[in-house]
Amino acid sequence: MTSIQTFSTERLHAHRGGIADLDFVAAMFDDPRVNATLGGPRTREQAAEAINRWDAHWDALGFGPWILTDRATEHPVGWLLLHTTETGGPDSVELGWSIAADRWREGLASEAAREGIRIAFREIGLGQLVTFTLVENVASRRVMEKVGFVYDTEVEHAGLTHVLYRLHGTAWEQTTMGTTDGY
Repeated sequence: MTSIQTFSTERLHAHRGGIADLDFVAAMFDDPRVNATLGGPRTREQAAEAINRWDAHWDALGFGPWILTDRATEHPVGWLLLHTTETGGPDSVELGWSIAADRWREGLASEAAREGIRIAFREIGLGQLVTFTLVENVASRRVMEKVGFVYDTEVEHAGLTHVLYRLHGTAWEQTTMGTTDGY
């Protein structure tokens, strides 16, 4: 399996998230706007614990969360992650994202997600991806559908009802035939 620890898109650069990103991750975890659909704000200590889990995931599987930075300003703007989850069935891998609230509605989540999908299918060789969010998170659901995920079912995650979307690598390949960038 290939490990892609950095990537770039038109507007974003991404690197493997680590302890050097603690200030940014802690600020994102503390923002109630960002975490309104992610379980609520969390402490700096919880952010550090998350980064430690991210490192362990990367070390064990060769993929995990990337920190996204704006290529023009070099400031962090969010993260994209590929990680294992039981939500969606055994051996599922989730594609997830979180963008700083001040950068919402710029298409950054879609841009990052498209590259995450390409990496998951073409570089890592995964067969399918899942993504999920709270039922009322209309913005994330739009991103999910825009990048090719298809609604599957409602599931319980963290004690709350979520919508689960799924994308199969073969379906994604069929929609991207003849393109070089995946879309």
